[in-house]
Amino acid sequence: MVLVACQGSDPVSSTAVAAVQVTTPTGALRPGQTSQFTAVAVNAYGYEIAGAGSVTWISSAPLVASVNESGLVSALAGGTASISATIQGVTGTRVVTVVPVGTGAIVTMAGNSFIPFEVFIRVGEPVYFEFPQLAHNVIFNAAAGAPADIQQTRNATVARTFGTAGRFLYDCTLHPGMTGAVTVNP
Repeated sequence: MVLVACQGSDPVSSTAVAAVQVTTPTGALRPGQTSQFTAVAVNAYGYEIAGAGSVTWISSAPLVASVNESGLVSALAGGTASISATIQGVTGTRVVTVVPVGTGAIVTMAGNSFIPFEVFIRVGEPVYFEFPQLAHNVIFNAAAGAPADIQQTRNATVARTFGTAGRFLYDCTLHPGMTGAVTVNP
């Protein structure tokens, strides 16, 4: 009788940190708002490592967005900041966009819906599209003045500026029935 045994590590119980995944429920904030970021250590197989150790948080632009020792991010001024979490010497990063009050609009994606369905801005202002972990795209209907489409994206905030007045419809072609609109006033 011949017995063969595999030697190697169990993918689930491997405890060496290969990556740190940083997540947040929101990608864009207004000054004065906060968002709780979380960090999870994963091994080379993509499995979460329970009890991997303490997290050290840092902001690349603390005058735009600060972060405390628990991962709570506070939006302070317009701009972008990279929020980094380090566990066992491995760092993961997530970008947060702080949109100044009175400029542009924010569209989030919950499930397969754009929220709000329609936003209202003035010519020259941006709309910030917040993409969650689930991949989406933003494809504008053919119309004069429509901005460039946003191809499949996840875990990011992407801005589009509108230089022409009008109503611009868009869809997520990855999820039929997911539609939205931007009304641009002069």
